[in-house]
Amino acid sequence: MKQYHSIEYWNKGIMGTNVFAFDKLDGSNLRFEWNQKDSKKNNNYGFTKFGTRKQIIGPGDEQWGEGINIFMNKYAIELDKIFRTNKQFRNSKKITAFAEFYGENSFAGWHDPKEKGKMQLTLFDIDVYQKGIIKPRDFIKLFQYLGIPEIIFEGEYNKSLVENVKNNIYGLKEGVVVKGIVLTKRKNKENVWMVKIKTNEWLQKIKGIFGEEKLLKELNNDKTLMI
Repeated sequence: MKQYHSIEYWNKGIMGTNVFAFDKLDGSNLRFEWNQKDSKKNNNYGFTKFGTRKQIIGPGDEQWGEGINIFMNKYAIELDKIFRTNKQFRNSKKITAFAEFYGENSFAGWHDPKEKGKMQLTLFDIDVYQKGIIKPRDFIKLFQYLGIPEIIFEGEYNKSLVENVKNNIYGLKEGVVVKGIVLTKRKNKENVWMVKIKTNEWLQKIKGIFGEEKLLKELNNDKTLMI
């Protein structure tokens, strides 16, 4: 089952290119695999495998089952319809939907036990088997009506955007994920690149609770980005 890749930090982004910056929801990454051959079978709408970032889970899972139930009620029917009828996904054997599972008090992967039964789930990416993550503009066009992270910014990727997010002028809880397009030289193909920018406020909270080792991990182990 496809796992979500690790996102580079902001200094790995391609300055001067056009990007979308999405609200980075503070929760846990869940994944949901759609299989073409299972579509329209047994009321699962093609979604037969579920997982956290690192493990396979099921609807009866005590911690994560709520996320699966929300996904099936909120997204499964419409995603199945789009995957079967939209020409972009024609002949796609497998597609993985990635969504963030979070509550009002969630922080850095921790969830308040008191919020069980009140959690939320938001779709943030779609990966097509053997093709990769779909382009951000396509993602917005096709799935925004279902519920995706708020688009915080659209325009040129530059240091001004980075500083604005770090200083949290947008009133964010954690930060943003920036997505853009790069043209590969070898195959002349457009690929999605992405980086993350965290607010200084969120990083200071990480440092205060978990220490500098955890903070460094959040910065992809780049000591030049330490605050």
